[in-house]
Amino acid sequence: MINITVSPRAADELKKALGTAEPEQTVNGVRVMVQSACGCGTAHFAMGFDDAQPEDDRIDLGGVTLLIDPDSAPYLENAEVDYSDDLMQKGFRINAPQSSGGGGCGCGGHGHSH
Repeated sequence: MINITVSPRAADELKKALGTAEPEQTVNGVRVMVQSACGCGTAHFAMGFDDAQPEDDRIDLGGVTLLIDPDSAPYLENAEVDYSDDLMQKGFRINAPQSSGGGGCGCGGHGHSH
């Protein structure tokens, strides 16, 4: 099982988002995944409503379930999902120590949270 932390604010916002999904959507979770990975080890993440697959790790947040596929799991180990609503950013943020790769590849993701 993957070790991932979800802040109380992020958990509340995920529950709100799932509650506002289209009525015809019958999703049972929120997928956290690697959207792209650079050769240097930096990963860029995405989140979205999805149905669980048999191979997924599932993290129950009491009303919403995070779904993590096996390919994304190594990049998300010890990550934190947070939510901010300030002048600089509004939305979910994934801080993942496993995706802070080397450098020099030009991907622009080094030293930043994704």
